Amino acid sequence: MTLNMKRKLLTLALALALPSLWGGEAFAAQLSKAEETAQKIMEDDNYLYGTGVGADRQEAMQAALADMIGKISVNITSSTSLSGSETMNADGSIDSKTQMQTMIKSYSAPANLEGVESVWLSDKAPDFRVMTYLKREQVEKMFERRRDNVANLVREGIRAEEGGKIDLALRYLYQAYVILGSLPDARSFEAKIDGTPRLLSTWIPEQMRDICANVRFGIAEVSKPDDAGGKTVSIMAHYKGEPATSIGFSYWRGSQGQSPVITARDGMAEIEVTPTTPLDPLALDIEYRFPDENHLVPEFQPLLEAFNGAGLVPNAHVSLTESAKGLKSDKKEAQAFKEAVSAGAHEGINVTSKEESSPLVGSIEKIVYAIVNKKYTGLQELFTDEGYKMFESLIHYGNAKILGKATRDTYEFYPMKERTVCRSIPMQFSFEGGKRKFTEDVTFTFNKDGLIESLAFGLGSVARKDIFSMEGEAWTDYMKMVVVTFLENYKTAFALKRLDFIETMFDDDAVIIVGHVVKKLEKRREGDTDIIENKEHVTYARKTKAEYIDQLKRCFKSNQFINIRFANTDVGAVDVGEDTYGIQLRQEYFSSSYGDVGYLYLMVDFLNPDEPIIKVRTWQPERKPDLTPNLPKDSPYNGIFSNGYFG
Repeated sequence: MTLNMKRKLLTLALALALPSLWGGEAFAAQLSKAEETAQKIMEDDNYLYGTGVGADRQEAMQAALADMIGKISVNITSSTSLSGSETMNADGSIDSKTQMQTMIKSYSAPANLEGVESVWLSDKAPDFRVMTYLKREQVEKMFERRRDNVANLVREGIRAEEGGKIDLALRYLYQAYVILGSLPDARSFEAKIDGTPRLLSTWIPEQMRDICANVRFGIAEVSKPDDAGGKTVSIMAHYKGEPATSIGFSYWRGSQGQSPVITARDGMAEIEVTPTTPLDPLALDIEYRFPDENHLVPEFQPLLEAFNGAGLVPNAHVSLTESAKGLKSDKKEAQAFKEAVSAGAHEGINVTSKEESSPLVGSIEKIVYAIVNKKYTGLQELFTDEGYKMFESLIHYGNAKILGKATRDTYEFYPMKERTVCRSIPMQFSFEGGKRKFTEDVTFTFNKDGLIESLAFGLGSVARKDIFSMEGEAWTDYMKMVVVTFLENYKTAFALKRLDFIETMFDDDAVIIVGHVVKKLEKRREGDTDIIENKEHVTYARKTKAEYIDQLKRCFKSNQFINIRFANTDVGAVDVGEDTYGIQLRQEYFSSSYGDVGYLYLMVDFLNPDEPIIKVRTWQPERKPDLTPNLPKDSPYNGIFSNGYFG
């Protein structure tokens, strides 16, 4: 069929369709300007369009958008249903309608469908008629952004797995799989893994199953029953034979249902069992969906909430014991747990000898005893005034609890010129009625007089090891400790809401770029009608130091808790001064009212190691390739602020 014949048939179809759709005017009459525009759009294959009729403008616009979105989805519906997306109905039948509807709805998010235009064919009551349209290239741009998201999440997942961060690895891979399912080429989309193209629709679930297959749990200690018959069980989590840096799991509590997600850090975790907890066997489930953290990726939150991936990784279910007589500890697990308590010892940095640190051990023992028994009388003499203020903030930061039985043999002390750092005392903090729990390794810094002047939430073992193992003339043991201590003080200052301390960390002329994901109700006028839309935005703003501190002040007042996690850490010298380092991190920020995940970059001047000064601080929720046009997509620095941008 020739192009001319197609146009004649289309004109005939329009002549028949327009009168019924748009009010019955004789099509033979001269078309209005709006109708001419609509006809050109319908004839042009470069556009997608939808038509809508309604009693008011908003109703007509919504109908037109729905019609247009239906056209977008019609060509991809058959290729988007991936294994694990279906739900089970009460009668046992399989239904994926909800997932498909949510996926289709996700295409209409304002952040995705940029460039939507409209032409009103009738703007008089009671019949409003409108056509919405956009170029097909805009839809392809949306899918290309999603492909980039999938590939980036896969890369982040691989990197997390290499560092033993099993919770992050599984969550990133799971999110990648869900987003992959909304692509038209879901079943054929490939990404390079170790230089080899992999079909992600099969590679991702296989990788998740492989990760879970390499996880092993063991029972290290079982406490004596309390008055109600409950016990505390110390769990050791290994990945490929080593204590897992971090892993999330829950367990079945019988009549109490599934427990909240518990995070094991450096292989350690504790659970509470009651006389009614089933122990034949104790059923653990490795977490990979993390539904409470869907809000960290607001653009895809509806997809993640609708997708039911419960059966995606069958071997995430673990049976811990075969004994119906009760839990039994294992000597090997007990030793591994004991070693994990002292996980501060890593190759690449020397520890203080036992003789030199012996005067400080007594202070740590008194503090541990006080926290375990919640008796804090007489501790103030162990601290400086500022140190004790921090300690008081610590014990009020959630329901503080010591993990394991720390003894003087497990404490590790590190020299830092006139100071000594004791790391690490593993503690668990719970908020919101125990539903939100964080595990942190707490470090204590002693001054030259043997008083504790500060404490901090430690970096994860992999991040510490990465920095402790840095090589080169500039990387003395002292400099390694300075960088680690700075990062620990940074994250702790937010958790303990130390506004004055944060203020001293920033240079008066610091470059501060603040990003924030917000949902905002926006109103626009369409004729005589106000249309209100709920839109998501990432706002960026250059802040002065005073403006940034004022923003933090309001944030601290409005939140019960704040917790920061660093997923990946890269440190390197910046070509602006021999004492200046750039630190690029993937940061996960949690608070009682807000959460986000993104890339944090800090340029820090360590000329005075006692008082590091932040020269540049940037945050962005996602990679922006325009920032680094010369870098390949698979570069870890692609699209993010780093030394190459500011150095």
